[in-house]
Amino acid sequence: MFFLAFFSLFRPIASPDRVVWISERSENLKLALLENGKRVRLRDDVKIGDIVDGSGHLLTEGNRLYRFLPNLRHSLYRKVEENVDYPISTVVGAVTLGVRYELPYAVKGYFLLSGLYPFLAISGLHVGIVIGALAGLLKLLKVKRPLTKATLSILPLMPLTGLPPSAVRAYLFMLFISLGIENYRKVSPLYLLSVVFLVAVITSGISLSAVLSFSAVAGILLLSSSGGSRITKLLKVSIAPFLFTLPVVLYTFGTVNFLSPINSIIAGFLFSPFLILSFLSEVTLFKLDFLVRALEFAGFYFLKVSQFLFNLTKSFVFYFKVPFWLSGVCMVLMLTLILAGRRNLLLVPPVLLLAYALFTSSTIEGKKIEIEGWRLNSFRFISTEGRVLRNCQIYSSYVLPVTRKFLPENELIDKRAIIHPSKQSER
Repeated sequence: MFFLAFFSLFRPIASPDRVVWISERSENLKLALLENGKRVRLRDDVKIGDIVDGSGHLLTEGNRLYRFLPNLRHSLYRKVEENVDYPISTVVGAVTLGVRYELPYAVKGYFLLSGLYPFLAISGLHVGIVIGALAGLLKLLKVKRPLTKATLSILPLMPLTGLPPSAVRAYLFMLFISLGIENYRKVSPLYLLSVVFLVAVITSGISLSAVLSFSAVAGILLLSSSGGSRITKLLKVSIAPFLFTLPVVLYTFGTVNFLSPINSIIAGFLFSPFLILSFLSEVTLFKLDFLVRALEFAGFYFLKVSQFLFNLTKSFVFYFKVPFWLSGVCMVLMLTLILAGRRNLLLVPPVLLLAYALFTSSTIEGKKIEIEGWRLNSFRFISTEGRVLRNCQIYSSYVLPVTRKFLPENELIDKRAIIHPSKQSER
């Protein structure tokens, strides 16, 4: 209850016109992102946490206590921008400070369509890597109970992540695990995960983020304790997050990359050092030049690998929509198998669901389609409806170069480049 109270101190009362982020495009151009999702150009000197009107003028200053940490987070992000090359700086801000507002469209697209988008959202993976690295250092220094002390040491830094629910849940889970491992004889990670899930539901209700994260972690814990050789267990744990979240993903989003488990394993080898270097560079305020250079080196290859994995596996990206009742039946069957102790059969329902989605999918081929530029080049379109188009001619008011890479099986025609016969004769 103490930790829940601690986290709640940094959450202001919701207001649709409250500024949640400020993008600095130039000295004279600052755009504010509001809680209602709108962006306005700022006309006054405004801080995160203030309330503005539709013209960007300051209406009410926010509470100083609530404003302090978000603005400290904002200033840290600006330090990242000043010291780390773009677009690596945007990924550093996303994985350490929870700032995804500045991520370029191309980076989002490559990570999403290669199945690596969870790397960009602070989750149990991020919290676990940082705590594990710090605990390893404390263990080398022969500090007693290194995991518990590493977890508690991270607590003051947690508000700087923006306290997304996924980070808070992951931190509580890591705290319970560390206390259990180093202070008690027997620990049940699955039981502790259930406790954290119960706390999350009581305090903030059931959200899509919570269901996805708990499903992924539960799958890893269940399959890691199942029978089989080491190689078999490793394979099961690798595909567990993909298959255990599949019913929710297919119903909610519909877009899956069949090779995303393999992509995650490959990218994970580069992500861990990248995240640790990002964390170390920030806590040293970018004063150590060799750390910053190492961070840029790791970040460059991390982004390159994500782009390479997209190009390699883009033919395995599909968009399906399965009915709610079918996803629900799949999850109920999985829960039944867990309660019945048949963990060796847990992967059967999601595999059958994936097979159903694959054989009932449909595509639109050989059509001439006209789509507005804002929609064609949107993050949503290239990851959903755009996946069903094959060999189509798509006319649009404008086409971003990277959109052609995201929809390679279609011909994208920018109407601005078309020369009409009447204009051609005039020339």
